Amino acid sequence: MVRRHALLALSALLGCVGCHAGTSGNLARQDPPLAKNTVTVTRFIAQHNRNAQAIRSLQASPRIEVTDERGRQGRVNGLMAMERPKNFELVLKATAAGKVADIGSNDQGFWFWVKDNPDKAIYVCDHEHVDASPLAITLQPDWIIEAMGLREISRREAETINAKPGDKPGTILLTQFRKDAKGDTLTKETVVDETSGHIVEHRLWAGAKKQLLARATVSQYLAKELTAAGDDGAVTRVELPEKFRLEWMVEKFTLDVAMGDPKTVTINPQFSRDRKLALFTEPTIAGTTRFDLAKVGNPATATSSRVYESMPAPRTGVRLGQPEPVPIGVEGAIQSRLGPDPIPAASNGRSPQDLGIVGPLVPTGADPEAVQAAASRSWRRGPALEQ
Repeated sequence: MVRRHALLALSALLGCVGCHAGTSGNLARQDPPLAKNTVTVTRFIAQHNRNAQAIRSLQASPRIEVTDERGRQGRVNGLMAMERPKNFELVLKATAAGKVADIGSNDQGFWFWVKDNPDKAIYVCDHEHVDASPLAITLQPDWIIEAMGLREISRREAETINAKPGDKPGTILLTQFRKDAKGDTLTKETVVDETSGHIVEHRLWAGAKKQLLARATVSQYLAKELTAAGDDGAVTRVELPEKFRLEWMVEKFTLDVAMGDPKTVTINPQFSRDRKLALFTEPTIAGTTRFDLAKVGNPATATSSRVYESMPAPRTGVRLGQPEPVPIGVEGAIQSRLGPDPIPAASNGRSPQDLGIVGPLVPTGADPEAVQAAASRSWRRGPALEQ
């Protein structure tokens, strides 16, 4: 099954890089916070989208610590590159073993490969066929991009976000319901620092918080200044996670990423055509099996550079639960799809729009899409951003 294949591949990475005990030190600095009580949902989304939109491409050489399900650890050097809308590449190299992993995507599809994987496979899937793929959404490059804060929040998504005070003092918890490519419901939680507006944590759940699939925790941010081309030379300040942890809960696999020397982090590099082909093309790896996740069990064609075979039909590694009528820990009320949003009790006479708060999209067992969000109470931390 696919989960087994993926887990074997990830575990093989530890064999390539060797193991050690202990964790990496504090490699990053923290920017001074904003004034307290300045962040609302509206302001956070606006700030987040401005930052994400300003970062059109990226190149960095992070240092990465890998931990597998048995607690074994190993360190690798990375090459990370990103270019909107779909180009992404993360190559991991060990001092003695050379290239040990390749995770990437382009406009056509995505792939991942790990050296010494017992299956000798490179796993691939076209974006248009992702609904036929049994691979967990958390093992796709889009999740890494989102964990780095580089995925914009659309207006439609913003309308489905519910906000309430977080579990820890000084945080906001944003909750939204999503559908994956197969139509299954996911719950996405984002923990935001109410002082700085920084994302502290991402959580992705199956169903209505039935099972935690993946988590990304950001501990430090890196600030960079971009100078616009042209006569005005306007300077834009952008921020990236400088130190963050990616955890795959089902696979019990962790990557601790430190972006390293800020001088090696390049924002908005111009990739030449040849450089794009080198970075964002599915790698050709002799002696591997090209495992198309959308065509499991179908015969494939072989080429001189790769071995194309079909593998045994896998089962999905993560079974997503059915939506619950009312999700755990999320406030909201069910209403008609066609009816207007009810106005919750306002704080000090202000409306929810003034407060920058919108309600949750609450799924039902019959039709989660047929339900719109409604906030059951207002969140009263800080003034709302003026529209």
